[in-house]
Amino acid sequence: MAIKKSRKLKKADKALDAAAKLLMKAEKKRDSILAREKAKLDKKVDKRADRKAKDAKPAKKPASKSATKAPAAAPAKPAAAPAKPETKSAAATKPAAAAKPATATAAKPAFSASNTVAELREAAKANGVSGYSSKTKAQLLDALS
Repeated sequence: MAIKKSRKLKKADKALDAAAKLLMKAEKKRDSILAREKAKLDKKVDKRADRKAKDAKPAKKPASKSATKAPAAAPAKPAAAPAKPETKSAAATKPAAAAKPATATAAKPAFSASNTVAELREAAKANGVSGYSSKTKAQLLDALS
């Protein structure tokens, strides 16, 4: 024996079916948007991979040229490395005396018009010149000489 549905139950079933249809439409729309966005991202990734491949090819050629030059430069580096510990041992015995002359020679290099304003300002800052940021190149040269 079949049970007869009431009007309220039929109305609720219709609303449920309508909601299910709307949900399916929304899911299809979401899936299509996700597919488009994924395709865009894949294109970007492919472009970046192509750029990296192009950049990598020219980089390999100079690397092979520098590899032929590297053996000539390699002996110079080990020779410089032992000099550093000697300097450190000299600095360890006389740290104050070794530090002051090094700073004095580094702090008073010869400046000329060939130096840029930025270089002169950095030197003025290091030497404690006041108002260096607003001074002209000529004023900075005078202050540093």
